[in-house]
Amino acid sequence: MTGASVTSARAGRLDGGRRERPGPGRLARDSLLIAGRYLRILRGNPARLIYPLLQPVLILVLFVSVMENLASSVAGGAYRELLIPGIMIQNVVLTAPVTGLAIVRDADTGLADRFRSLPMSRGAVLIGRSLSDTVVFFTQALVMIGVAYLLGFHVRTGLAGIAGLVVVAVGFGTALGVTCAWLALLIGDVETAERALFFPFIPLAFVSSAYAPVGRLAGWLQPVARVNPVSSAVGVVRGLAEGGSLAPAVIHLAAWTLVLAVVPGVLAVRRWQSSP
Repeated sequence: MTGASVTSARAGRLDGGRRERPGPGRLARDSLLIAGRYLRILRGNPARLIYPLLQPVLILVLFVSVMENLASSVAGGAYRELLIPGIMIQNVVLTAPVTGLAIVRDADTGLADRFRSLPMSRGAVLIGRSLSDTVVFFTQALVMIGVAYLLGFHVRTGLAGIAGLVVVAVGFGTALGVTCAWLALLIGDVETAERALFFPFIPLAFVSSAYAPVGRLAGWLQPVARVNPVSSAVGVVRGLAEGGSLAPAVIHLAAWTLVLAVVPGVLAVRRWQSSP
């Protein structure tokens, strides 16, 4: 740990060896320290960015090149205008499990025990990891928007629309990452988590409006796709890019984001506190 965290640990002790209950300010400070630790690891090993940055670009280029030739027009517009927002959100979904894997790896290596031995908010570890992952989601969103522009995708709402796209990608990805952290702590095993966390997100990404309008999906899939949070996120991204109506999709996405972040977040912190 850094000197700042050691000093913080000493300051957290009261007379008699008891530990004070961290307040909101302490929680924020400890969370930023943990986030800084993860970002320093990322800076020291930039190869960790290869997957979250290169994989989305590869999928984007391949899907646009292959699928646009199969469907030159959907709902009266160029297929790439429908497809690219879907791929942007799909890659956010497939990147989110990294948060949970990092948490369970720390627990497996014993680093979690070091964190628990300090008089710091235990929720700070989960919040700090999520904060560090927002940097990855932010960078990924900018790269995707840049490559999409080269492929002919344009955000008609200008800089405000681009900023909105980035906010949606970061917010939705972070909420999914919190859910993955809770699931990873429930699983508790690194190898199992590596396989299990990605499995439910594959149908989550494909049974949605990411690749085709919900009305063109199989009848039994349509009810699932309509309530899928991916469909809401994709709808908001398309609305921001095209300047269309946003209200229904924004309300749906905001509700899903709160559900995915708050409920699993509370459960993840409790799981972290109860872990041996």
